[in-house]
Amino acid sequence: MRDYTYLNGARFTINNLFRSLRFDIDRLDMSWVDGEKPEFCRGLRVVDNDAGNTVTVDGEDADNLIFSLTYIFSKEDAHEAFRNATDAYLTVALETKEFLVSNQKKNPEGKPEVSEAVLH
Repeated sequence: MRDYTYLNGARFTINNLFRSLRFDIDRLDMSWVDGEKPEFCRGLRVVDNDAGNTVTVDGEDADNLIFSLTYIFSKEDAHEAFRNATDAYLTVALETKEFLVSNQKKNPEGKPEVSEAVLH
C-alpha cells in the first residue's frame, strides 16, 4: 500500500491511526512549498472497507472523532471490546455525520443507538 494520496491535486501523506475489521482511520498531512496554504491541509480519512465508502474530515469534526475514539478506548477493558465499540460508533457516525459520540441520539423507536450504549 502506498503511503500517499492526492486530494484536489495536492499530495498528502497517509499515517494509519486505527484499523479494525471494518474501518481504517488515517491521518492526512500535506506539505506545501511556495504559494498559499491550501484550504484543506490536514485532517482524517475514515475508510469503510465493507461499504467501500471514504469520508474525509477536518476541523471540529476531526477533533470530535479523535475525542470520541479516546473516550471509547477509556471505557473498554479489552482490545476486542474497543474494536467492536468503535465499529458500532463509526457506523452511526458515518451515517449521521455526527462525530461526537455523546451527541449521537436514540433512534425513532426510542431505543439507544449502538454507540450510546458505550456512554453508559
